[in-house]
Amino acid sequence: YDFIGRGEAFKKGTAYMSVWMYVIRELEDAIDDCNVECNIDNCNEDAVHAWDEGVAFYTGSEEEKDGSGSGALLYSLADKRCANFKTCGPEGDSVSGTSNINIKIFSEFAAGQMNLNLGNCDAARVNKDRISELMGVPLVQGVLRYAHKIDSLADNSEKSKAEGAVFAAAILPRLHACSPDDAATVYENMKVGATSTSLPAVKSAFEANYACMGIWCGVVGELFDDDMGVFYADIPFCSDSVFSEPNRLAGYLPDTNVLDHSVIDGDQLAIESALSTGDFGQAKSVYEDGGFSKSYAQVTVSPALSKALP
Repeated sequence: YDFIGRGEAFKKGTAYMSVWMYVIRELEDAIDDCNVECNIDNCNEDAVHAWDEGVAFYTGSEEEKDGSGSGALLYSLADKRCANFKTCGPEGDSVSGTSNINIKIFSEFAAGQMNLNLGNCDAARVNKDRISELMGVPLVQGVLRYAHKIDSLADNSEKSKAEGAVFAAAILPRLHACSPDDAATVYENMKVGATSTSLPAVKSAFEANYACMGIWCGVVGELFDDDMGVFYADIPFCSDSVFSEPNRLAGYLPDTNVLDHSVIDGDQLAIESALSTGDFGQAKSVYEDGGFSKSYAQVTVSPALSKALP
């Protein structure tokens, strides 16, 4: 790279690689300091302080109290990328406002702080793991954006290639943990000095590992042409085969799929309907076997069992 490419690598690398990792380091430090035996006020003060430091490194000082400022760190990155993928706002369906990723991450930040204060150390680790997964989304979006610029829009500028390379370098370890082969595909297409870049190859490599990375199509979104007000027609939409974000429950947005659990009210209504006509047998059948909800749980065992269970 010349001056422009090196400058982009320096600028993006410090924020999206070095600071990104230090956020995780502080959250891990908080969990290491957490005392599950805490039974007095402020006994987990060191743990909470480390957690707060992680939030500070994620956000910076320029975002204002409500996040409406213009920072230079990971909070700002998420807000920039959500405009490119139409994933801003509480529903993740807008090109303006706070990134849906930031909304989700700050919900986890708040829950983690509460769990540390209460000495719920294992629960705080769940919050930290979820934050780490969600923090990967703007990096994936960054790779896809610059792969599109280079491949579909024929932008061969040093600036775009350098930015794409840094975003790829930042997220490749997580992708490699899921699939070394798919990580190699992204690396070959986005590395410094890559002779060609294929957006379909890069996009497919990521999408094949979304479930493993703890993310899904809806939270990543699709590249949006803001000038035309439409999604780019030449990019096939991602389709989740394993997990998609569940619907809201009276305004509450679950972080996991609890659809089967929520439709238990259908069973209750069916029971009430049966009882209204004196059909106790039908009411009992719905109660015991379900109607809308499931009366069983389905699990996938990997690797497969070597013999059938008795």
